[in-house]
Order: sequence, then C-alpha cells, then structure tokens
Amino acid sequence: MTRTEDDYLIGERIKVANEKEPGVVTRIDQERGLIYVLFKRFREEAYPYPEALYQNILTPLVTKK
Repeated sequence: MTRTEDDYLIGERIKVANEKEPGVVTRIDQERGLIYVLFKRFREEAYPYPEALYQNILTPLVTKK
C-alpha cells in the first residue's frame, strides 16, 4: 500500500454537495478511483477520486493543527 498526498483525508470530516450533514472519509481506493464517505446511520457512498475533490463535490473540513 503506497501513501499518497491525500491520505491525510482518511478519518477527516468532509462536506459533500447536496448533503445536509458532513461525512467522514473511510478509505481511498486508488485502483478503482473511488473515495468512500460514511454518513450517519452507517450509509456509505462512493465518489470518483480525485475528480470529486477537483470539482468541489467533496470539500475537506480540515483544520490546521
């Protein structure tokens, strides 16, 4: 498993377009080109990676530490 520049997103909150509540990134599958976001009530959605980040469908809610 290789590390990428976007691995910091795993476990972070993320705002998704057309969703009321933010979700949490659970994993990034680079082979399939998907990023998985977990919402309340254990609903998990897959979004195209990295296109969803570039098109602002997914907006990370990361605070600098």
